[in-house]
Order: sequence, then C-alpha cells, then structure tokens
Amino acid sequence: MSKPLLLAALLAATSLPVQAQSTQPTPEQAAQLIDRLFRTMYGPGGNVQLLYGTLPATLPLQLDPRLTVLASVRTSAQGGQFVQHRILLSTALSPDEARAALQTSLEGTGWKARPNDGQPIGFATQQTVRSTSFYREGATNFLLGVGVVDRGGRTELDLNVNVVSDQQLASFKQAARYQPRSSLPLLKAFPGATIKGAYPGGVPNGALSSAHVQTNRSANEVFAFYSAQLKAAGWKVRTDTTDGPLRVVTYSLKDLNGREALGTLGIRPWEKDGGYVLTVSVQGFKP
Repeated sequence: MSKPLLLAALLAATSLPVQAQSTQPTPEQAAQLIDRLFRTMYGPGGNVQLLYGTLPATLPLQLDPRLTVLASVRTSAQGGQFVQHRILLSTALSPDEARAALQTSLEGTGWKARPNDGQPIGFATQQTVRSTSFYREGATNFLLGVGVVDRGGRTELDLNVNVVSDQQLASFKQAARYQPRSSLPLLKAFPGATIKGAYPGGVPNGALSSAHVQTNRSANEVFAFYSAQLKAAGWKVRTDTTDGPLRVVTYSLKDLNGREALGTLGIRPWEKDGGYVLTVSVQGFKP
C-alpha cells in the first residue's frame, strides 16, 4: 500500500491523534493534505500527530492572521531522536507579501532569517518554489525551512521544522558563507511574461541560470528589468557588449565573505517560440 493510502487508512481507523475543528476537511481534501504533508517526512512510523486548522502547541510559532493553517503533522524516528514538523499555510497574499508576513511573525517570536541558503537561484518562473530558512536558539533549537508556491490562485507556504542539536545549528548558520554561488540572487519574473526552463546550476567556483522569457515587449525592456535586480543586489556594471542580436553585460560583485567575483547577464532573441533567452552567471572568485 502506498504511503498516502496507508495514512488515509490510519486516519479512518482513528489511530492518529487528529484535533477536531469546525472546518474539518472533506475526505478528499484530507487525502490531498496527507499526501503533501508526509512527503519526505519520517512517518508514518513512530509517533505521528496530525492537526487540521491549527498549529502544534509545542512549537514557538505565532502567525499573522492572514496566514491560514491548513494542517500540520509531527513525526518522529529512532525513539524520538529525530523530530520533524510539517505545516501547510494558505493565504490570499502574493508570494512576496506572504513571505514578508511570515518573516515578521517569526522574527517577533525569536526566529532569525538565514542571510542566504547558499544555493544557486537565478531566474524565477511562475512555478518556482522560493525557499527561505530560519533558525531559533534556546533550550530547544529549531531549523525552519519555507517553500512558497502558487496553488490555485492562492499562495501556499510549506513549513518544515526540525529539532536540532547545538552542533547542527552552528553548522547551519555558517554553511552559506563558504558557498561562492550564494551571490546569485532570486530574479523575479518579468511581468506578464511566461518564463520557461529556468535552470539553476552550480559549479565549483560559481553558478549559472538560464531562462526562456516569452513576451512581446522589447529586448531592452526585458534586459533592463533583470539588470535592475542585479544592481539592487550590489552588482556593478563594468562592460556592455552588443554583437548583432546578442547583448552581454559584465558586472563586479562580492560574495558573503567579501570576495570579488565576475557576473554576467546575456540576452538573445528566441526565434522558434518568440521572446528571449537570458543567462545570468557568477564566477571567477579570487582565492
């Protein structure tokens, strides 16, 4: 039996502690929530607690009222040595507004945002899962990862919360600072365009991301939109080269440790399907 079906059967048998709510989901909605909640989690073995419409009382979390809790689950493994929470939130706010509302809520209860998760990001599409990481130190240490996606016209936030040791927390806080590719920011999608194939990739000394931007706007408008985001992230223009339909701009930048590096942004028309292909890279860090 598959994990979602097994969990649904467990729920039907009331073997999981489920908190009764006035807005209990339908069986179909519950099955969908269960499927999404238990992906990549430790369950269903061990101690499993599932709640609808509310946060676990044991977590130091207080949320903006505009962020609605769909469901939350707690699982454990190896006799409680590893404890994990998964929480699904939904809101009418835009992805950026939802992220800001969540961050304000978390920081108000002692959580701190990790400056950068150290992963190559680059061009965002309409389906990009935008991740953010937080941590909280105390008698119990927590790591919290947030994924943000658009689902049915609403913004959904997927919170993954883990209890960690002091050593794990120390490693988490430092990891981003020795990743040279951490200087590649998330580039918001061009308004009104369809963004396809945004492929982020890491190399030992940098990162690269490419995307197909389908729009009837001019190349200059598209290029200026993305270049402005790089400049806002601290990238400084050094050269601007045009060769026929191809345009490439190089930038100087620094990573989280202040090391100097080279960045590029290129654009060319995409004759087959219209629009443009853009590539952004960061590379050439000094040792």
